[in-house]
Amino acid sequence: AHLWLTDLLHVSTGHPVPIEEVKMYTEETYCASSDCGAWVLKVTWRDKFAENNESEKVSYDIEVLHTQQMKTVHFETIHVMPNKTSYYHWRWTSPIPLQCTSHSVRLRRHNELNIGEWTPLYTHKGQDLNAATTTVYPHDQVFAVGSNITFCCIVETDKRPLSEFLIRISNRTYITKPVPFEEPSTPNIHCDVEGNPSGSTIFIGYPPDDQNLTCITRNLTSLECIWEKGRNTYLTLNRKTTYTLDGRVCEYRKCVIHELKKQVTNWTLIAKNPLGVKTLTDTADPTHRVLLRAPSKISHDAYARNVTLRWSWNEESYALFPMICQVKLNGNIYNKTFNGMGLTSAVLINLQPFATYTAQVQCGSYEHFYEWGDWSEITEFSTKEDIPEAVDVWIHYSEQTTSVLWKPLTQQQSHGIITGYEISIGKIKKDLKTQLCYNITSGNEKSDRIITVSAKNSAGPSPPSTIIIPSYPGEIQNAVFNWLKRLYSEVDISRINGKNGGFEMSWEEYPYSTCGYVVEWFPTYKKTQCAVAWEKIPKCDSGACNTWNRSGIFEEGVRYTVSVYACTDDSPKLLKRSEGYAIEKQPGKVVNLKGENKGRNVELSWDEVPLEQQNGFIQHYEVIILLSGSETIFDPVTTEEPKVNLKLDPGSYTFRVRACTSEGGGDYATHKMNVEKSDQIIAATVVGCSAATLIFIIISVLCYRKRKWLKKLLYPDIPEPKLAGKWITKGFYCTQMTEGYMKCEIQEVHSLEHPAISGSLRVLDLISSNPKVVPAQHFYQNISESPADVSYCPLLSLGLRFGLRDLEYTVWSCRKCINMCLKSSRPTNKQPTC
Repeated sequence: AHLWLTDLLHVSTGHPVPIEEVKMYTEETYCASSDCGAWVLKVTWRDKFAENNESEKVSYDIEVLHTQQMKTVHFETIHVMPNKTSYYHWRWTSPIPLQCTSHSVRLRRHNELNIGEWTPLYTHKGQDLNAATTTVYPHDQVFAVGSNITFCCIVETDKRPLSEFLIRISNRTYITKPVPFEEPSTPNIHCDVEGNPSGSTIFIGYPPDDQNLTCITRNLTSLECIWEKGRNTYLTLNRKTTYTLDGRVCEYRKCVIHELKKQVTNWTLIAKNPLGVKTLTDTADPTHRVLLRAPSKISHDAYARNVTLRWSWNEESYALFPMICQVKLNGNIYNKTFNGMGLTSAVLINLQPFATYTAQVQCGSYEHFYEWGDWSEITEFSTKEDIPEAVDVWIHYSEQTTSVLWKPLTQQQSHGIITGYEISIGKIKKDLKTQLCYNITSGNEKSDRIITVSAKNSAGPSPPSTIIIPSYPGEIQNAVFNWLKRLYSEVDISRINGKNGGFEMSWEEYPYSTCGYVVEWFPTYKKTQCAVAWEKIPKCDSGACNTWNRSGIFEEGVRYTVSVYACTDDSPKLLKRSEGYAIEKQPGKVVNLKGENKGRNVELSWDEVPLEQQNGFIQHYEVIILLSGSETIFDPVTTEEPKVNLKLDPGSYTFRVRACTSEGGGDYATHKMNVEKSDQIIAATVVGCSAATLIFIIISVLCYRKRKWLKKLLYPDIPEPKLAGKWITKGFYCTQMTEGYMKCEIQEVHSLEHPAISGSLRVLDLISSNPKVVPAQHFYQNISESPADVSYCPLLSLGLRFGLRDLEYTVWSCRKCINMCLKSSRPTNKQPTC
């Protein structure tokens, strides 16, 4: 709004006022409506005295007042140099919207000698003179973050707002204290008059902050200008930033110029919003700013170790354009670039067989490279199978068994799907499926020392891996066993302690090593055929290579044997062997805990924890002594041997023993026993001996008094035999018969006056329980006298009396009986009486 005031000069104290043609108006403010709030007041005037005195320095005093209250709200003195036109202007920003109330301005001129008179008041009318309803200023206006804004509320006559509008500046206008806004927002301000609120909305944001204008060409025929937006303005809709490029209206990052000049060109971008203006410029030759579009229709021809990628271009202008391209393979840039005129293909080599890959292509200008263009779409392909890599082979000696072992190939080493393995021992070849070790059982020829192993897939076998076994005559088991004994006798098995869950081995360099070293490890007490692991270390120039450190691959509580071999042209040379635990655990339970009481001295002993259950190196044993029926606990006793001698007072004790490693103790083994006093032990011994003596005396007395009865029961009297006649010689024979019988015969030679008599002695049922245990008996007895007849001895009754438990004793009794009978007889004509 403009207010043009032209008044005649008034004369004060007789001096004319030199200021004339005073004009006062407000500066336009960006606003969605025509009356949202004006803040800047501009004043222009002409000084007629300055036209004739251009060299004189002139000053002006300017005063601004709220018209109704005639209250000065601003006073300022400006100093100017006269000019030829003698026109001057002044600009002032009000702390409140100019619509809130009427503002008046007056001026006066002065110099070093005198001060002029004030001009009349020039007034800009406010809306408080004619507002029909309650109105709040400013409204629908945009302010920068960090602004302090004073709001005013114009009310009806004789009314007062009930909210924070507390300061009165005119009859109908009330204002707030300055309100700070430190963050982007869209606040609402309310003015409540007798329950009828009225309000306004303002917008807090930032001026444009766009940066880095860059103009490029994508198709070699048109120009595209791009830039960075910078900080967010938080202003939207009709308040957002607008852009013009060399007078052309543009959208953000969508400014296209269809005319391409192949020369150095300047471009200017203007970014503008209600809070400010930002101007950006760029200068370049468009032909040096080529950003190619992405290749299209990408395809491939894949083989085992290479692939050919092919693509096309949608832009015809690219056909004769020299370009350079690169490929992203599995997310990484391929190590080679490709160039050519309108390039449409590339060959990638040294790929992994039987592997899946993804590929993308992007290109740029070859002559004036600016930057890489857009990536193509991702294409996926798989290479074909190829023969596997050579397997890692090793030979392991265990007692009298020799095993050839090899490691399974990884997916990258397999170059396909492994279908099996082929092992050759001399002239013998064997095919194995999934087996990773093989026991050598025979072979004594020189060629049998060389063993080769190959892996196979659909493309064929891998190059053979060779291992040489020791050369000794005879069968290979004996040869290796003898070599192994000699090999292991040259080194001592040392203890190795775990470190960070693994082992660290070091050794001195072996001068005859031709292919480095091999470190071998396996569970000491849990051997299986394929449980051996190894690692080959290439030969190095410095001694630093003679160190091996591995962790994270060993089980807890398992003892490992770790060996270092030197690789030579012949069989491996053992340099060092150690045993240890990578990670120790609590040991198992001791077994066979027992105690021996020697008076007050107690000797506890136990068997060591089995090697498979030790779970670590046994450092000591812990013995805990508990007195039964009491809470007394003795100090623990430690010992390194599996026994301990204790001197204890009499009582009943419980002993607990456990083994301990570096990780603590295992489970307790328990044993209970009594410790007695010395006099109690002596008394018990005396009582025991006395009781035994008394029993022996009683038995002896009873046996003596019943001796006749016992003799009759155990050894009855045997009647003596009586024979008639005179015998020259006599032979007596007994033969075992079937069904438990024994036949005895007497053969004799007589004198002429006595006839020959032969008889047989038959004993019935001599064997009643087990006749097989008694061998046949053959007896012969020479008799100096001639018996008169055959005698029969009561062998049956004698055998039955003794229970037939000893057939030999029975036969011996038979012999004795007959002898006695024959010796006691005399030659008569009667039958013997015995």
